[in-house]
Amino acid sequence: MKRKFFFYILVAALVLIDALLLSSPNLLGKVGLMIYKYFYLKNFPRTLATVTILMVAAVLIAEFIALLVRNKRLKRSFGIILLLVFVVLSGFVLYQTIVSFQAWTYAHTGQRFRYGAYLLPCMFMLIFGYKVFTLPVEVEAEIPVDNKPL
Repeated sequence: MKRKFFFYILVAALVLIDALLLSSPNLLGKVGLMIYKYFYLKNFPRTLATVTILMVAAVLIAEFIALLVRNKRLKRSFGIILLLVFVVLSGFVLYQTIVSFQAWTYAHTGQRFRYGAYLLPCMFMLIFGYKVFTLPVEVEAEIPVDNKPL
């Protein structure tokens, strides 16, 4: 329980850092945000709300899968596969983000904005990867044994 608390404190700190990075593009980045109508990245409170909503959704998905495994609605191996699919999808989003930020339009948004964009899918990978390793272990039912002397 203590590890889980510290993990979510780390996630909260990363959310703040990511929101700070994403809310501070350079001048060309601000113009790009206006042109592409990214209203959810307009200022720090909106960016913080956006990143928080995304991270809460990821945490809820991961916790829901863990709950299904804990209540034996899913086998642990299938839960691990589902979480690994989310890790791979997050890795694909990171790859797409890296490729997108090499294009001319996004390449001039500033280093902080770029690092904030890279951090977001990494946080998804962190949440789903953490849950893979902390997924509840299935306990086999014990067969009662009579302790009567022979």
